[in-house]
Amino acid sequence: MTQVQATVLKKLDSASNPFTSYQEMVTALAAAVGEEGRTEAELDHLHALCAAMLFFHQPDGALKGSYRGPGPEPWPTAANQLPPEVRAVWVVYADAAGHPMVRARLHHLLWEARHGSRPFDHVSAAIAGYREAVPVLLADTGDRAVSARCKAVDALLAAHDLAVRLRQPQLADIATEMVGLAATALDWPEPSPGIVHAAIEPLLADKNLHQLIRPVLERAVDRFRADSHSRIGSLQMMRRIEADPTDQQQIDQRILAAYTDHAEQLDGLPKLMRLEEAAAFARDHGLTDALDEIRRTQQKLRPEDLCLTRMITPLQFPTALVDAARAAVDSAADLSEALRTIATAVPVLADPIDAEQHGLLRLPTAHLNLNGPVVTAFSEEGAAAGTSRIDALVFSLGIHGVLIEAQLDQLHERFAPTEDQLLGQLTNPPHAPASRMRGLARALRAFWEHEDDVAITLALPRVEGLLRRRIQAADVSFIQHHQGDRPGQVSQLGSLITDMDKAGYPEPWPTFFRTLVGGPTDGLNLRNNVLHDLVDTPPRHQVALVIKAALSLLFVPLEDPADSGSPAADS
Repeated sequence: MTQVQATVLKKLDSASNPFTSYQEMVTALAAAVGEEGRTEAELDHLHALCAAMLFFHQPDGALKGSYRGPGPEPWPTAANQLPPEVRAVWVVYADAAGHPMVRARLHHLLWEARHGSRPFDHVSAAIAGYREAVPVLLADTGDRAVSARCKAVDALLAAHDLAVRLRQPQLADIATEMVGLAATALDWPEPSPGIVHAAIEPLLADKNLHQLIRPVLERAVDRFRADSHSRIGSLQMMRRIEADPTDQQQIDQRILAAYTDHAEQLDGLPKLMRLEEAAAFARDHGLTDALDEIRRTQQKLRPEDLCLTRMITPLQFPTALVDAARAAVDSAADLSEALRTIATAVPVLADPIDAEQHGLLRLPTAHLNLNGPVVTAFSEEGAAAGTSRIDALVFSLGIHGVLIEAQLDQLHERFAPTEDQLLGQLTNPPHAPASRMRGLARALRAFWEHEDDVAITLALPRVEGLLRRRIQAADVSFIQHHQGDRPGQVSQLGSLITDMDKAGYPEPWPTFFRTLVGGPTDGLNLRNNVLHDLVDTPPRHQVALVIKAALSLLFVPLEDPADSGSPAADS
């Protein structure tokens, strides 16, 4: 029969007093494992206790272990898969341990393992341990006070979770204690919104507790008046417990006022972002008049009001790449071959940057349209991988653009083609009517005359038109019939790019087009930004990329979608 080892119990109580965390306890227990003179029984107990302290809560409330154990193979991560002798150690120390958090953890694990003939006894003991730990933790002072208070609310949350999942009779008392802890936190000299909200959040679903919760939330709204985030959080919780639509609307007005009042206290980009949040809230809750007022306020902000700083990273571009690009044009036999050389050069697009592998910090990013100003795209941290991919594509596309710019300049230096000569080359394919291709010829002439704004304005519409004609020539449907009040229409640019693979365009061409002229979340978004006059004239290498896109639609030979190994004749 397993018995408590006095030296191990002493070490366990010493490691938990004062209680900081289960992980900190493992450090002390693991150090004891390495001490000389330990008996085999003491070592077994220390390993079993280390394993117990290295279980972590999962999203579903279960506990999962992470202790390797003394042997070559790591121990199982499920409590019920650990050897019976390990659980036997937990049993004796669950009753003998001095700190209630340790007793609660061991009984909690024994319940997870369904240990013994009466496993529900462990549930009651775990809940009791968590509840007993709260006043002990709150009594901690000094530098550990803030951390101990967080542990106290964690203990009550663990007790509440067990009581809810297993329908324990202590649930009502635990809920009262959670509300009491929230009320106590409001009386502390330093506001503790995290503890208040954490204690209240799990109780909102129980309508029987709303009368108990409401006055605490009202106090929280007043207590956190100087902290708009916490005040709004408290108001949003109040809204969830109000059933009357009139009361909900009044709270909506208070939440919106908190947003706008805080925005007025800010300057620069933080002010814009707070107004964005206010506008989203007003829109989602039907506050139309308020939304219009926020829009007017936001539109009065000028780009210089945002205090933005342009950052430029110098890049030493390898001259050998430019020389090779120019040489490819010089090696062409005539103007026709030179144009095809530029048009058919397959863009090399970089792989996504693995931010974690390279030790880079990926922060949330926002794309702004400074004409408003307004946020056009926002990437949460969870979408950092997607942001990294777009960044890599745009960067590699920029390198390709510099090379295309050099090639176009070399073509002009060598051939100096007139508009009519260009038109003769651009209208060879049957899907490129002269009436439309004259604009592309003029775009090339404007590019060589450094009239970049004229060049890109002429070239961009031709990209979409040529792509639609290539899709049609490949016998891919591009019309959409009317449905209800929506009129029939032809596919727009985004849908056309999506259908490029059906028309025989292999990668990376669809990605090239999507990154260059696709929507605001795809990359440069040149089509919308330029044609809607939302940006200044793009740099010259991006203008070159747009011309390259149009030329590729004229001259790139397409693969047969049914047999990608056999290129079809150019249509």
